[in-house]
Amino acid sequence: MALYIFLAILIQFVVALSQVILKIGARKVNFKEPLMRNFKNKHLIVSIILFLIVPVLSVITMRVIDFSDFYSFTALSYVFVMLFCWRILKEDIDRLRIIGNILVVAGVIIYNL
Repeated sequence: MALYIFLAILIQFVVALSQVILKIGARKVNFKEPLMRNFKNKHLIVSIILFLIVPVLSVITMRVIDFSDFYSFTALSYVFVMLFCWRILKEDIDRLRIIGNILVVAGVIIYNL
């Protein structure tokens, strides 16, 4: 069971990572070029691959974990997105975001107890 809880958290990690990579790739999209040329963007390709892996991992996890329990872990993606934006995109994090994410983590922990 602990393995599947770890997998549920890992899924949210991958979702957040793919969203941040997608943002990096979107910055490099040139709308003046043909659509197929933009698919050579490695960030877009990695993001799409990660987004395709997530449903497979989710199905594997939801075979063991109740859907309501699994769904509570999706809130953790907010925490991971904030950390990735701070670390990778060099965005500022204010006090309210930190407090909000602490409340999100507390809610996930309380719900799953």
